Amino acid sequence: MIINEAGIALFYHNFIDRKKIGDEQSLASYFDIICRFTKQSFKESLRTLVLDSFIFFFYTHKSLFHLVLKCENRDFDKKLLESISETILTSFINQYKDILEDFNGEISNFKTFSEKIVEILNSEDFMNFQTIEH
Repeated sequence: MIINEAGIALFYHNFIDRKKIGDEQSLASYFDIICRFTKQSFKESLRTLVLDSFIFFFYTHKSLFHLVLKCENRDFDKKLLESISETILTSFINQYKDILEDFNGEISNFKTFSEKIVEILNSEDFMNFQTIEH
């Protein structure tokens, strides 16, 4: 999920199941509030949220956009997730720069980014990323 600085879910992609979760905006708001709370209260950024069966990995780009990845609750490579997150967010921001500058709330403009994510993860840089199933 890509969330802008206002807490709006601009983009959601599920690699395992093609269904949407139903209410991405509520989930994005929840994640945004948690991130803001930890930053204001503890002066630290939230990096992971661990639940019994999975982990949410949070990455904040210098643009203040967030990328949230849901991973299975097992060993994961934080550096690899940071690298993937940086690449995905940078690509997203570059691809949609004009739309993001004049963002009018229409998130359907970002649907085609799913193709780009698959391309990024199939690149040589991330070929060994085993946790995503196509």
